[in-house]
Amino acid sequence: MTNIVLFALAICLRVESQGYTAANVPDGDGGRAVGVYQQWPIAVDEANRIAGRKLWSYDDRRNPQLARAMALVTFEHHYRRGDTDVVRLTARHHRPYGELDAGYVAKVERAYRELLQR
Repeated sequence: MTNIVLFALAICLRVESQGYTAANVPDGDGGRAVGVYQQWPIAVDEANRIAGRKLWSYDDRRNPQLARAMALVTFEHHYRRGDTDVVRLTARHHRPYGELDAGYVAKVERAYRELLQR
């Protein structure tokens, strides 16, 4: 695992949790985005597909450690596929395939700059 993948996890957590903790992070997108990484059910399906077996359930999105593991598997997959820029890699959380969402990329870039200034 590279530092880029770990940094992408940290940026994603900052963008998606926006200061909330695991105990009080609200569900988003009409209840579809759950947990500190605000993962939709499709994110669980994708992590399981990449892993090659069913490791996680939809309820696992509420567990910060399991949610992190799912995000990690997905980020590592996209890193191996060539997304080695930390901003682009992090933005894959929002749109794993296809054209990246410019608004989400802007959020990621802001969070990246904030983390660099720490």
